[in-house]
Amino acid sequence: MARRSENQLLKGFADAAQSLKLYRRAELLDQKDRPLIEQLYVDPLPNDAVLSAMIRPNTTFVIGRKGTGKSTVFQRAQHEIRKQKRAVSAYIDIKTVFESASVDPVLLSRVSAEQKVLPEDQIRQILLYRAFIRAVLQEVQSELKKQVSGSFLDMLREKLGKGRHQVFEALNELIDSSEKPDFADVTGFEGLERSEKEALKESSAAKIRTSAKANAGEKGAGAEFEAEASIDRSGAVEQGTESSYARVLLRTMNITGVIEELQSILNLIEVRNLFIFIDDFSELPEAAMRIFVDTILAPLNNWSNELVKFKLAAYPGRIYLGKLDPLKMDEIYLDLFKLYGSNDVSSMEEKAVDFTYRLLENRIQHYCKMPFSSFCGSNVDDVVRNLFFASLGNPRTLGHILFNLQESHVAYSRGVTARSVRDASVKFYDEKIEPFFGMQKFRQETFSERSSAFSLKELLEDIVVRARELKAYRGSTLFKEMEGLPPTSHFHVVSELDELLSTLELNFFLTKYFEMKDRDGQKVSVYALNYGLCNKYAIEFGRPSGKREYRLYFVERIFDFTAILRRYLQQNQEIRCQGCGEVYGIDKLSSLAMFDMLCPKCRKGVCQVINLSKKYSEVLSSIRPELLLPEIELGVLETLHAENRELYAREIAEELDCSYQLVGRRGLIMEQRGLIDRIKKDNSRRVYRIRKEAVREYFENNHDRTLKVSDE
Repeated sequence: MARRSENQLLKGFADAAQSLKLYRRAELLDQKDRPLIEQLYVDPLPNDAVLSAMIRPNTTFVIGRKGTGKSTVFQRAQHEIRKQKRAVSAYIDIKTVFESASVDPVLLSRVSAEQKVLPEDQIRQILLYRAFIRAVLQEVQSELKKQVSGSFLDMLREKLGKGRHQVFEALNELIDSSEKPDFADVTGFEGLERSEKEALKESSAAKIRTSAKANAGEKGAGAEFEAEASIDRSGAVEQGTESSYARVLLRTMNITGVIEELQSILNLIEVRNLFIFIDDFSELPEAAMRIFVDTILAPLNNWSNELVKFKLAAYPGRIYLGKLDPLKMDEIYLDLFKLYGSNDVSSMEEKAVDFTYRLLENRIQHYCKMPFSSFCGSNVDDVVRNLFFASLGNPRTLGHILFNLQESHVAYSRGVTARSVRDASVKFYDEKIEPFFGMQKFRQETFSERSSAFSLKELLEDIVVRARELKAYRGSTLFKEMEGLPPTSHFHVVSELDELLSTLELNFFLTKYFEMKDRDGQKVSVYALNYGLCNKYAIEFGRPSGKREYRLYFVERIFDFTAILRRYLQQNQEIRCQGCGEVYGIDKLSSLAMFDMLCPKCRKGVCQVINLSKKYSEVLSSIRPELLLPEIELGVLETLHAENRELYAREIAEELDCSYQLVGRRGLIMEQRGLIDRIKKDNSRRVYRIRKEAVREYFENNHDRTLKVSDE
């Protein structure tokens, strides 16, 4: 094979990095737009264990943080399903479906405030039904068209002659009919109010109770509500009669009925399983997640008919199951500890490093036609191990690190070294991770919700400061005998405090590394600080090697940070009764939880954890209300500012892990608010550019974009 030119190698390396950076549904295609997913997919486990679990006819949750490869697993599973004769799949971006089903909240509240109109949650439920079922039908139709080739087409011809047209026409009719809802009279009682107009003055009182119930059970959408009105009046009543009637009509979407019709169509071509892939499940608002699970997911999943099987992508700790039976579902975890951490730390690290190497080798071999070692300027094992530390097994993070290496070393024909990986990780941390808190204070949430996330900055600063202090620790024989600076990047806390660190973990400031027992036999969770953060703030990463006693290095008593977390809770949170106002210390949380948070003093009110955010309350209070934005719009500003150039909606979506349609809708609103410009190019596509006014308000002099950690 002729040696590839330098330009080809540079382009190949850049393409390999880009293929790992791709957001959720960006498909891996070759130059002829043919799918590459089968060639480029690398299963996190041996023998394609994750893929095998995904194509089993079971409902499955794929759980992992952003960039762990959930959507890649989805793509690979769908690609495999397309080869099957008796299965079809549908991919649903549930966040986009939810957005399309949303209406102006002000308008919705006005409508629902009218008499005899369904409450807001009922209206939202119906809109979500319609958007979801239409999305499923359209995706099934699209997937069938992709599968109508080869042996599948032969089967259709054999069964139906030209029956594929019959199938697609039936699907078109079903899609159209799904937009035409039924109207069901669900009035439970007609309230009749009669007023007789008489010349005489008299007092009258009337009490009307109107109730309406609709419960479609397992055959359709359900709605249940009651209304009561009490009318007391006195005054002159003139003779005459007026009659008024209250009648409620519910617009119903019979979701299982539609699925039954779909099944009858699929039966024509002997399709027995419909796999519905639900992406972005955890990004739904909590209320929408409950509606989706309780009224769509659970009824279809628990349906006796075995047609539908769900595959859902979710974040750890952000899953609502409702009536779903967890014993009847599979769970696949893609984050480090859950995936590899069943035995010991060394075994976990070996498996994770192996996955990192296989992923690197696969991409570089495909795009560059040579091994990854050809780009290394030092020992390839050291480079790969540092790439594992930098990414901790997260493919998208690995793509960002490779992109930074391509710009700093590969483009200049310089070999990649362990030192260059550390520098690339710092750049990634500075640009993508650390600015998180600087934007959180502008989130369009309640003060308590903003303070809950923003005050974690103080906790992270305390953790980093302690890790830096421990570099000078020499208080035990183990540390006295250690050469050089001791690694202090990992710490442990009692496992019941994991939830407190979940937001920091979800945003990659730290990662749960392992679960162990500490020196006192207590179960603890070991966390690793972000590799780029450690290199920026001069914290040695990992653990020493060479001695048997180093196996328990992470649970040395000096790395017990439980006291730091408890101190943070005591200073920033309190428990308050919503009834009598009694305040309890955070140390009473476990005992109160045993009695469902019932107030011991008044025995009526429910106690809630209140975030005080004392240190940052002044900062948050100083933000002008008009500067508060939804999270997606803050993300658009952050991306445009970081890239410092004009971007297309698709480029912004790749960074934010969302659809370009969502960016387009939000972009129009942001332009109207004077935050960005949408400029039409020659190809009629629009590019987005941040305005100077937005840079000044959100980024200049925003000192909260970096941690307040003093220099040594």
